[in-house]
Amino acid sequence: MCTLRLPKLREQEIKMKIGFASRYDPLDKKTWSGTSYYTYQQVQRFGDIELFQYALPKLLQEFLTTQKSINRRWFKKQTAVEFLKAYAKYFSRQLTKDLKKRPVDILFVSASPQLIAYVKTSIPIVYMTDATFQQLQGYYSSFSNLAAYNIRQGIALDKKAFEHSAHCMLASEWNKNSAVNEYGISPDKISVLPCGANLDSIPSAAELITTASDKCRLLFLGVEWDRKGGDIAVATFYKLKEMGVTVQLHIIGCVPPMDLSKERDIVNIPFLDKNKAADFKQLHEIFLQTDFLLLPTRAECAGVVFSEAAAYGIPSITTDTGGVTTYVQNGVNGYTLPMKATGEMYAATIADLWNDKNKLAALKKSSRDCYEQQLNWNKWGEKFKEIAENCIQQKQEKK
Repeated sequence: MCTLRLPKLREQEIKMKIGFASRYDPLDKKTWSGTSYYTYQQVQRFGDIELFQYALPKLLQEFLTTQKSINRRWFKKQTAVEFLKAYAKYFSRQLTKDLKKRPVDILFVSASPQLIAYVKTSIPIVYMTDATFQQLQGYYSSFSNLAAYNIRQGIALDKKAFEHSAHCMLASEWNKNSAVNEYGISPDKISVLPCGANLDSIPSAAELITTASDKCRLLFLGVEWDRKGGDIAVATFYKLKEMGVTVQLHIIGCVPPMDLSKERDIVNIPFLDKNKAADFKQLHEIFLQTDFLLLPTRAECAGVVFSEAAAYGIPSITTDTGGVTTYVQNGVNGYTLPMKATGEMYAATIADLWNDKNKLAALKKSSRDCYEQQLNWNKWGEKFKEIAENCIQQKQEKK
């Protein structure tokens, strides 16, 4: 187990050879909404990188596809094949072999418990994730109604991954609580480190100083309309209009299931790829003109979008669910409402802030401060360095 120690002076900084292991390509910005990419950029600041990633062989892929088909047709169940024992054993074996051929000082694993559940190595492992498999049961639709054996195998292999790690970098207190209380992981080997903003360019604080607007500008940003609470966001918009607030709502990333084309104060942009310069510029301009991120999410493990909003000094009005409260602190960079909150309750929260310009200005400033102090990747990277060096040092001291 790797526990954190207070930093101390060393004659020479440890020069690390770092393994980066992931089921997906960390150089692809679309992987895990860009989180793998930005963690990779941070990790490579502190040493030489060895990349470990693998593809499923055809025979195993066919076997897993058959499992899905049988569960769906005969038992009306879903299957999370990546949480089957056969899947994890294959990846763990590949990683075990490669670590012998390409040894490293420390191994960082990005949200891929399958790679380390059955791995055999003495190399210290730093594991990052945003949820335990136990937490995901019935929380996300893709992890609902799973076959019973799939749940048993998934929890078992996921727990092993935590146990095999020297230290766990978890994305929220919610995630930590599950690891401690449901998997029995020691709090001493866990650090809660929120994800930063998955943006290549962050505006300076000076750029965020804009003239006051007479229109309350809301932003709903998400791909999954139902999971992100799209209906509640629209209800909030209409309630604000009823309250006499001049309001505009941008809906980005999805197409609402209802026809909003006649509502001139609702702008829908179905898709923006922030990895494309033109699309990012458009998103940047919208961020600069936004007063509130409105995201009444129904399920959320972490919340990169809240870090992105904070980077632009935008308060988030969202839900107290999952890992959200690690990212949105009431009165600091927004407010979290209970799951039962209606559009009327969201509208009342926004109107209260909108009608008190001094309070809103202070909240926008503290939102940006929250980004600079907590919700950025550089802070995450510095903590990774500290954790990795401690793990390496403790291994050396045991020799």
